[in-house]
Amino acid sequence: MQKTRPFWFLLDVYGWIVFIMSIVTAIIIQQWWVVLIGMIGYLLALLVDLAGGRALGRTGAVRLARAEQENLELKAEQARLLGAIRERDEKLKEKMPK
Repeated sequence: MQKTRPFWFLLDVYGWIVFIMSIVTAIIIQQWWVVLIGMIGYLLALLVDLAGGRALGRTGAVRLARAEQENLELKAEQARLLGAIRERDEKLKEKMPK
């Protein structure tokens, strides 16, 4: 069974960097609404991590890599089979009288 990580989103370093930079910017320019931009940046960093597979952990990243490899192999097999079907159809067209 896979170990659950209920607060994985708090471990995102890039998200925290963006959020802290927005707080520093808000202090410097004295406009606290800038912190909202930092919160949006934090969420975007989480989204990028999810899309890239980093938030899955080590075993999840390995599973994602295996799934991607299998997907590539299946696409190659599909292309090979479609090519064989096209060749068969061409041979059948040549043999049929017009």
